[in-house]
Amino acid sequence: MATGCIESGAIVRIDGIDHRLSRKIEDSWQLEQSKTGRITEYKEPDLLRMIAENRLTFPGNAALTDSGSVHCALSPAEFETAKLRRSYVLAVLNMPNTRERLEKAIHNTWTRLKSPKTPPGYASVYRWKVRFLKSNGDIRALAANTHSRGNRETRYPAAVIEICEHSISAKYLNRVRNSIQETLEDALRRVKKENELRPECDALPLPTRRLIARMIADIPAFDRYSARYGHDAAIKEFRSVQGHSVAQAPLERAEIDHTLVDLMVVDDQSGLPLGRPWVTACIDCYTRCILGIYIGFNPPSYQSVATCLKDCFLPKINLKRDYPDIVNEWPAYGVMRNLVVDGGLEFYSTSLEQVCLSLNINWIAAPRRTAWFKGKIERFLGTMNRAVAHGLPGTTFSDIFEKGDYNPAEHATTTLATLRKVVRMWIADVYHQQVHRSLQTTPAKMWTSSIRPEDIRLPDETTQLDLVMGRVESRTLTHKGIEFEGLFYNSPELTEMRRREGANLAVEIRINESDIGSIYVLSTKTSRAYSVPALDQDYAAGISLWQHKVIRNYQRRHSETEQGVHGWLQTKSEIARLIDESLKLKRTRTHKRIARYRETSEQMPREQQAGEFPAQALSDGTAGSRKVESPASVGAMDQAPIPLCAQAPPAARPQFKAEIREIYEEQ
Repeated sequence: MATGCIESGAIVRIDGIDHRLSRKIEDSWQLEQSKTGRITEYKEPDLLRMIAENRLTFPGNAALTDSGSVHCALSPAEFETAKLRRSYVLAVLNMPNTRERLEKAIHNTWTRLKSPKTPPGYASVYRWKVRFLKSNGDIRALAANTHSRGNRETRYPAAVIEICEHSISAKYLNRVRNSIQETLEDALRRVKKENELRPECDALPLPTRRLIARMIADIPAFDRYSARYGHDAAIKEFRSVQGHSVAQAPLERAEIDHTLVDLMVVDDQSGLPLGRPWVTACIDCYTRCILGIYIGFNPPSYQSVATCLKDCFLPKINLKRDYPDIVNEWPAYGVMRNLVVDGGLEFYSTSLEQVCLSLNINWIAAPRRTAWFKGKIERFLGTMNRAVAHGLPGTTFSDIFEKGDYNPAEHATTTLATLRKVVRMWIADVYHQQVHRSLQTTPAKMWTSSIRPEDIRLPDETTQLDLVMGRVESRTLTHKGIEFEGLFYNSPELTEMRRREGANLAVEIRINESDIGSIYVLSTKTSRAYSVPALDQDYAAGISLWQHKVIRNYQRRHSETEQGVHGWLQTKSEIARLIDESLKLKRTRTHKRIARYRETSEQMPREQQAGEFPAQALSDGTAGSRKVESPASVGAMDQAPIPLCAQAPPAARPQFKAEIREIYEEQ
C-alpha cells in the first residue's frame, strides 16, 4: 500500500472532502479545500486523531488507479513482473532521463538479471519510473495494465445491438428460460429478416454467440435471475444476512409451522392406505426443544394450531403412561413470549389473536415468502421427515425424482397411531438427546440448565385454557338457549343470567372444534364464563365440528332421512356403514377424508374416548339395530374398530361412489 506524509503540498481527504496542506504555523496547519479554496486551520494533534479515526486519509494516486491494482491483490505472476520492473526502475531512479544513460543502465541490469528474454525499451522503463514516483514507491503501480487491452467500442452497428437486445428480452429474459443458443437463433432470424429489406451493400453483419453472451453478462445478475425465475426467487437467491433475532432465554421466542409427512399411513383395521397426515410443530428457538406437536389428518387450520399450542402450554406428564417405550422425559413446555408464524390464514384468525392477547404472547408475522425468517422450525420439520418418514415402508420421499417408480401406497404398513408413537419417541429419545451443532449440547440439557420450573409461565387453569383457545362466535341467548350449527345449548346458569341481565342477551361463545358437546358462554356484563352442554348429548358428545358439518351435509342431500337430531344420529350410523364399505373396496386411491372423519384428537381424555352411543339411537331401519362407537373416538391409539354392518345391503354398493363424494365435500 502507498504511504503519505503530513507535509506542505500534500493532498489529504477529510470526511470525503479533498484538502491541500498549505503551510504550518507553529503547531497548526492551514488546509485549503481543493474545490472552493476555503482555508481551514487544524491543530496537528487533531489531524493525527482524525487519521486514527479513519476520518483523514491520503487519497490514491493516478498511477495506481490507471494500473487497475489500487484495490486488488496481485497474482503471483503479476507480482513477479512488478518486482522485475522495479529492479529496472531502481537502476535508473537517480540518473537523468536521457536515452543514452537509460539504455546503458538498462543493458547493465539485463546482463545481470537475464530477464526478460530481451531488454525492455528505454521508453517503457521511463514510464515505469514515472508511475513508480507518482505512487510514492508502491510496487502495485508497476503491475501490467492488461485489463486495458482490447477494443473499447463495439464492432457491430447500433441496429444489430438493438435487435440483439430485443431477442434477449423476448427469449432469454422470461420464465421459459430459453438458452443462449435459442436467443442467438432468434437474433439471427431477426437480422436476416431485416437484411431482406436492405440493399446488399447496407446489409447488417450477423451477430455471434459471443456477442449475445457478452450482452447477457452485462445485465445485472439480480435482474437476470428475477426475469428468469421471478422476483421472489431473486430476493431469496440474493438475500443478505445483516443480522437476525437471537433469543436470550427459553420461551422467549418460538416458531410454529405445518408440513405433510413424507409417509403413507394405513387404516388400523383394513390396512388400506389413508394418505399423508399433517404435522404441526412448535420449537423453542433458544434451546431447540420441541414445545408441542400435532399429527393428524386435519389440514392447517385453527383447530390444528390450537391443539399444538395446548400441547405446548401443558407439561407432558402422561407421556410415559401413553407411550411406555419412551425412555426420557420431555421437559419442554410453557407459554412462550413471542410466537413467529407465516402467512397461513389459520394464523390470522380472530381466535388465535384472542389466545395470544389473553396469554400475553407477542404475535410476530414472518414476511411473505421468507422461510429463513423462521428457519429453525423449517429445519426441524425437514430433519424429522428424513429421520422418521424416509426410513419407513410407504415413504413418499422428498421429491418425485428420488421416489422413482416406488409406489408408497403399495408398500405402506404404518398406522397413524404407530406414526404418532414413533414421532414422539424420536423427539424425546433422539432429537432432544443429540448434541445440537449450534448449541454444542443437547436440547434437553440446554432446557434444564437454562430455566427453572418456577420460571415457566403456565395458563391459570386447564378449563380456562379451553375457554381461551376456543373459536370465537357471537350469538343471542333466548329462552331456547343458544343455537350453534343447528344444536341448542342451555343450562340453569344461563337461565339465571337471563333473569339477571335480560331476556334476550347478545353473548360471546367459545367452541372447541374438536368436541362440540359443550361450549363456553361469556357474559357481556360480568365477563364470567359458563360451560354449557348441548341438549342432545347422545349426538353431540365427542363429535368434532367438521364431522357435524359432514353429517348435516349428507342429511340435506338425502331427503329420506329424518330431520333434526334423531335424523343426525341415523346419518352418523349410515356414514359409519359407508366408511366401512369404502374400506372393504380394495381401491388403490387413498382415503384421506375418511381418515379425517374417523380421527380423534390426541389430547381427548381417555374416558371420553370410551363412550358409546345408545343402540336404539343408531338403528337405520334396514340392517337392524347395531351398536356403533362415536366417529370422533374412532382413530384413537388404543380404540377398537368401528363394527361393520352384519349384512350390508347389496344395493348400497353401486350407489357408494356417488354418495361418498357428497359426504366428504369440503364445507
